[in-house]
Amino acid sequence: MDIKIFHTADLHIGMKFKGYPDEVRTLLQDGRINALNNMINLANKEEANIFVIGGDLFDRIKGIDKRSIIKAAQSLEGFKGECIIIMPGNHDYDNDVVDLWDTFNKTASDKIIYINEEKPYSLKDYGLDVVVYPAPCHQKHSATNNIQWIKEERFDESQLNIGIAHGALTGISPDMDNNYYNMNMDELNSIPLDLWLLGHTHINYPLQSEVYGEKIYNPGTPEPDGLDCKHGGHAWLINVSENKKIKGKGLITGTYRFKDKSYVIKDMDDLDKLYKDLVEDRPKNTIIRINLSGRVSKEVYDYRQDIYKAIEKEVLYLIIEDNLGIQITADKIHQEFSEGSFPQKFLLSLSEDEDALQRAYELIMEVRNDN
Repeated sequence: MDIKIFHTADLHIGMKFKGYPDEVRTLLQDGRINALNNMINLANKEEANIFVIGGDLFDRIKGIDKRSIIKAAQSLEGFKGECIIIMPGNHDYDNDVVDLWDTFNKTASDKIIYINEEKPYSLKDYGLDVVVYPAPCHQKHSATNNIQWIKEERFDESQLNIGIAHGALTGISPDMDNNYYNMNMDELNSIPLDLWLLGHTHINYPLQSEVYGEKIYNPGTPEPDGLDCKHGGHAWLINVSENKKIKGKGLITGTYRFKDKSYVIKDMDDLDKLYKDLVEDRPKNTIIRINLSGRVSKEVYDYRQDIYKAIEKEVLYLIIEDNLGIQITADKIHQEFSEGSFPQKFLLSLSEDEDALQRAYELIMEVRNDN
C-alpha cells in the first residue's frame, strides 16, 4: 500500500520572542501551538499515515510551562492516522535527566512513538511495514552527527526503511564551527535507506514545491520565527508508493510573516511605493523591519511620518531604522546661518561633497543644540 508521511520539525514551542511588545510576543508564542494544530488538520485532510516531528518540538529543555507541554500533547491526539513519531532535537535534547519529556510522555497518547534511542523502531504494531532509524540528540552541541550507528545496520529491502536525523546539513544550513551534528549529502546517500527525514535547518530542502525521487527532506520551521525567515512556514507531505517511488509536496503552514527591507528614498513617490510594497501581502499578520536611507527635502522628510503611521495601522508590528536625512542645500544653509558666518562659509565650501556636507552640518547642529 502507499504510505503518506507528514513531515515537520523545529516548532520550538516555548520560544520567548524577547524584544517584542507583550501583545505581539503572546501572539507569536501562541502561533507555535496554532501551527501544530494547523498541521494536524492538514495531515488529516491529506489522510497521512504517519506524522513525523524531526526534533525541536520544544525550544529548550527547561522553563517550558507545563500547560504548553500538555497543549502540544493534546494537539497531537487529533491526528487520525496510524502513528506519530517524535524525536528530540538539539534544543529539546534528551539526556535521561530531562523533566520535559517525562511530562510530555505521561500525557501523550498511545499513537505517539518517542524515538530517543539509537535502535530500529518497527511500526508493524501500527499496521505499517516500516522501520525507523533515528539519530536523536542527547546534548545541544556536538561536533559529530549521530547517524554512525545506522551505517552498521542491515536493512530488509522488503520494508520501507526511514532515517530520521537532526542536525545541520552541509550547503543548506550554516555550521561554521561544526557544533550542530553536521551531516552532508554524500554521507546520507551512502546509507541504503529509502528515505531521510531531517530537522534543525529552518529552511526547507529541497527548495521546489513538488519533487519526485528525492531521498532527503528537511521541512524547515512550520511557523516563521524571525526577520531572517523568508518563507511562510513549511512542511512536507511525502507519498511513498508500494514499489518505493517517492513524491514530495511542500505545504505552507504558517500564520505570521516577517519582512526585512531596505529602501533608498529620494522623493514622495518613493515613500508611496514603499507603503504599497509593504501592505499588499497579508499585512495584518506581518512583522516588518524597514531601513530608510537617503537625503531628501524637508517636505519629504516630514511626510515619512505619515507613511509610518499608515503602515502601522496595516501590520502586526513595525520596526523602523530611520537613516533618512534632510538634504542640505545652499538655500537651507543661507536660511539657517548668519550671512558671512564661519559655519555658513564652511558648509558652502563643502557643497560639492554631499556626504562631507551632511556630516559637517550634523556636527555643527549638535554643537549648536548643546549650547
